[in-house]
Amino acid sequence: MKVSFLDRAVVSRGLVLALSAWVAFTIATLVHVQNAYWAAMPVWVVAQASRGVLLERALFRVVGTLLGAAVGFALLHVPAPPYVQFLLLGLWVALNGGLTHVLRGVHGYGALLAGITAAIVVVPSVLAPGASLELATARVECTLIGVLVTTVITGLATPKSPAQAFFLQIRGLSADAVAYAAEVLRHGAPAMGAEKRRILAEISEVEASARLTLAGSFEGYRRLHDVDSLVVGALGVMSAAVALRPQVAAPAGWMEELVSRLTSLAERLRSASDLPLEETSPIDAGAGERLSRALARLFEANAALARPLGPSRALPFRRELAVLAPHREWPQAGRTALASGAAAFLAAALAHGTASPLVVQAAMGLCIFPLVLGSMALPQRVAPKLLTGVVAGATVAVLYRLLVQPVFPAPPALWWTLAPFLLVGGLLRAHPRTAIAGVDFNMCFMLASQAGATAVVSPLAIVGGSAALAAAAGLVAGAYILVPRSSVKQAEEAVGVIRRDLLRMVEPGPGDAIGDWRARGARQILRLSLHLGRAKELGRRWPKGMLAVLSLGHAIEQLHEVPDTLGGSVKREAFDALRGLVGDPHGTARIMRALAEAAPEPSLRDPMLDLAESLEGSAELLSSGRFL
Repeated sequence: MKVSFLDRAVVSRGLVLALSAWVAFTIATLVHVQNAYWAAMPVWVVAQASRGVLLERALFRVVGTLLGAAVGFALLHVPAPPYVQFLLLGLWVALNGGLTHVLRGVHGYGALLAGITAAIVVVPSVLAPGASLELATARVECTLIGVLVTTVITGLATPKSPAQAFFLQIRGLSADAVAYAAEVLRHGAPAMGAEKRRILAEISEVEASARLTLAGSFEGYRRLHDVDSLVVGALGVMSAAVALRPQVAAPAGWMEELVSRLTSLAERLRSASDLPLEETSPIDAGAGERLSRALARLFEANAALARPLGPSRALPFRRELAVLAPHREWPQAGRTALASGAAAFLAAALAHGTASPLVVQAAMGLCIFPLVLGSMALPQRVAPKLLTGVVAGATVAVLYRLLVQPVFPAPPALWWTLAPFLLVGGLLRAHPRTAIAGVDFNMCFMLASQAGATAVVSPLAIVGGSAALAAAAGLVAGAYILVPRSSVKQAEEAVGVIRRDLLRMVEPGPGDAIGDWRARGARQILRLSLHLGRAKELGRRWPKGMLAVLSLGHAIEQLHEVPDTLGGSVKREAFDALRGLVGDPHGTARIMRALAEAAPEPSLRDPMLDLAESLEGSAELLSSGRFL
């Protein structure tokens, strides 16, 4: 649906944003804060679609700014040559850049600000070494003013987080998972490939947004455990249905009865009935022990999510449900740390070596833009918008600084001449199509215009400063555009973790490997689904076996639990063969079937048959090389 700039919601939000930025700037000039234009900058990034995210971003912006200012000031007073100080700055920026992919939800925003603020304090010191304390203090003061104003004005006009709608959505997806299980038993897994991809993609997107959706709420964070448990239960039901083998001595109509029961349970999950879900018995364990346990987990999580929080549930961390590992993108964290840290060191060193105001302005951008883009999941998609916003903001800033500010250099005229520019920026930030570029437009307009600055600067220096900022954005954004971060590459990294964890499990003494798989197996499937869902045309060819690989881990765990007294030599031979599950999954599956025929006991034979079927189902995912 197209949204006009004259849309009532866009105009209303744009006015609120512009008013917040204008009030923050006005207050900063009234109290004579150095670089008062900084006070308007938090408005454009702290303001969010929901009140909970706004409050948390406000908190973490203050925390990150305080920490970054303190570190930046401390670095400048390290008794070492300037290049050593810049190296320490690069390490600090690298640490915080990496943390943006380790700390999930809004928490990474604090790390982002800690890195940016330290650079803002350190880099300009090459021109004024004695002004570091004043610069750090001004940065903190402006941040506090901007955050306070944004929280009060914008917060009043921002709706609460749609937590209940989110819970209904995740509950609906759990019902889809149960319905998928029924259809798999009725028609077979190959016929349900498209539905599997849809459910996995939607679960991945919803789970990835959970911490943002529930931000700013103590109850929301206490519910996250139940959301994670529900996700694991849904994946468990889907994979258990794919892996279910009919019982040899099953009574007539057993499968039809199970399908009917699953269909009824899916409808029960979708219903708005007030009957507590825990009163609904899922299925008889005899119909499939693993499927029964997965359904029980899913229904318990649903019931917990619907149950009011009270003193008895203050800390709902039950061991059997805490199985979803945190979402941390370690490869991305490493790349972001390396790129942002190296850029910060080289930019600061270049600024020091030249001592040119234009180079210092460019160096500021080279410190900030790699952190901002590197913190994003797919920076190559955002890079063109960031570049557009920076160039537009810097250009408008030149016009304002050359044509308007010299005529009205002081308050109150300064306040009113700035208002139309803030209004345009507010509308750009409020419109969905220009929201991302609007952030950078406003930030760079305020940074390049230096509204309220009293120093006399030549027109050439004004144009040069804005051009330097735009050039830095072009250099960084161009690098991300030319060398994009591929979702397919990220998906392959997730597959690599899956393979590594499975190989750890087949060792004679797996140690913590089984527990790690329980926590990380479902997480890696979610990561894989999320990245492939973002990969557009290449992502349409999903690798087969995304659910079968969960069954493979379950079967390996079951084989470990079989006592050696029931066939120790066969069991050892099976684990020796499983070391080839990545290089030759089909060959390993044939060995498992042969060993199953020689197994003396059903308790040993059944896990081996499960291993064979899971290996065959997940062969494409496990095979060496690229799967896309």
